[in-house]
Amino acid sequence: MLYMKKIIAFLFGAFALSSIVSCSSNAENEAATESQAADSVQVPQKPASVRVMMMGDIMMGSQCPWDNRYMTADDGKSLFDSVKPIIAQGDFIVGNLEGVLLDRTPQSQKMKNTFSAVNFMMPQRYAQYLVDAGFTAMAITNNHANDFHGMGVDSTIATLKRVKMPYSGVKKEACYTIIEKGGIKYALCAFSTSPGAYHLDDLASADSVVRAADKVADIVVVSFHGGCEGLGARNVPKRREIFNNGLSRGDVYKFARMCVDAGGDVIFGHSPHVVRAMEIYKDRIIAYSLGNFCTPKGMNNAIPFGYAPLLDVTVDSKGVFQKGQIHSFIQRQGKGPILDPKHGAALDIDRLSKIDFPDTRLNISPTGEITRR
Repeated sequence: MLYMKKIIAFLFGAFALSSIVSCSSNAENEAATESQAADSVQVPQKPASVRVMMMGDIMMGSQCPWDNRYMTADDGKSLFDSVKPIIAQGDFIVGNLEGVLLDRTPQSQKMKNTFSAVNFMMPQRYAQYLVDAGFTAMAITNNHANDFHGMGVDSTIATLKRVKMPYSGVKKEACYTIIEKGGIKYALCAFSTSPGAYHLDDLASADSVVRAADKVADIVVVSFHGGCEGLGARNVPKRREIFNNGLSRGDVYKFARMCVDAGGDVIFGHSPHVVRAMEIYKDRIIAYSLGNFCTPKGMNNAIPFGYAPLLDVTVDSKGVFQKGQIHSFIQRQGKGPILDPKHGAALDIDRLSKIDFPDTRLNISPTGEITRR
């Protein structure tokens, strides 16, 4: 009897040990499976380089004056038809929205800004044209951002939010916007010399904004609406510019370089309604004015005002300039821009760059290719 008890005890112990070993083995197998599953989930790798595309002033048509003389025949539907194939190749595409997105009503008509000689009121439905064209974000601060006062600003913001178009330039909101795309975080910081904006003359605040953006983004794109306007404003004066209304339009040379020093990677300007020079500064590209891009009515589209460059730059994942292309478009009265076979915008930018920045380390070919020298 004692012998049988020993046999039973031995068998029970062996079964228990087998169960423990089996449970341990299952746990190890499960852990190994989980580890393999974790290994199979790959973190998206950042691309070695990206293409950032920029355009100057975009004012797609205005309901003011009230006789619709600044509206296009097809309600703006075809404005970006010639541009879409190029934009489709970019990673981050931005332009300056010159004016407000606001529908005409008896209430909005009363809000016309009498201080401004012209007021630009784009229909709210036009925001979808920007989405359909392929824009990633819009800069919305400029000297026409306050046309129709607070109603215009609020309507522009609400309209862009409704179509899910990121934007930057309103001081009462975030000082920059972050867009994550293809494994890269882009920051857009927009500045101007207009009320409600981060001002070009306030270098300390601008420095803080760009530095803050640089801490959270891989590539910081800076848009600025600064400099005087017209044929007499084609060169970069490297000093503070005062427009004919006595208001400061900033020292764009000092401002742009400060932005690079603070962490900006791609800097582009607009406001003069004509193109200006480009330079390379600390391996970053600065375009001092891209002029107008899509202003079919309500602005002068005669040459050189009609030159409409689309600046296409390739930068590495840290924002260092590698190469670029000036896609030279030309404007047409009442219609969208089309490619210019004579490459007028590229030739003009090259000429001005050689005058204003003769020592800058970039070459612009007659067809607009930008390389480092």
